[in-house]
Amino acid sequence: MKTAFYFIATCFISTFAFFGALSMKNPFPCFGVAFGIWALFLWGYSRRAKKEASRRLNERMFNEYMRSKDRSSVRR
Repeated sequence: MKTAFYFIATCFISTFAFFGALSMKNPFPCFGVAFGIWALFLWGYSRRAKKEASRRLNERMFNEYMRSKDRSSVRR
């Protein structure tokens, strides 16, 4: 849900920056804002995805550890 909000906010900001670039004599600052906000969005998304993947890996490893402990206690 947080990613969807960030995506919508990024779309609005970049759209208004591009519209602003249409009416400016020097549009490069608005282009910088528009592409910069997309760079920030992609950077934040990749950070959240890496963190989620790490959390899933840790949960999977913990579950495997607990299953191995459960099997070893049944065998004794």
